[in-house]
Amino acid sequence: MDHLYGRYHGRILVLATRSTEDGAWKAKLREILAEFDDDCRELSASDKSTTPLRAHQPDRARRVALFRSAEKGSSGHRSQAF
Repeated sequence: MDHLYGRYHGRILVLATRSTEDGAWKAKLREILAEFDDDCRELSASDKSTTPLRAHQPDRARRVALFRSAEKGSSGHRSQAF
């Protein structure tokens, strides 16, 4: 899971630095998060069984918070959430 987080975290940071005020970054962020979720689902059953579901909740909550912060900051300036 850590390697996935690192890869997607980097992509999100790049997106944040290249975001524009037109809001096109929102669609790209949704695409990145969907790919992350797909990759997480593809983890083998043994990997998932060794990590309790509760361990994934803080990460998911953090992604939602980042997304919401970015949406609030899209009205004329970039959010500091990234």
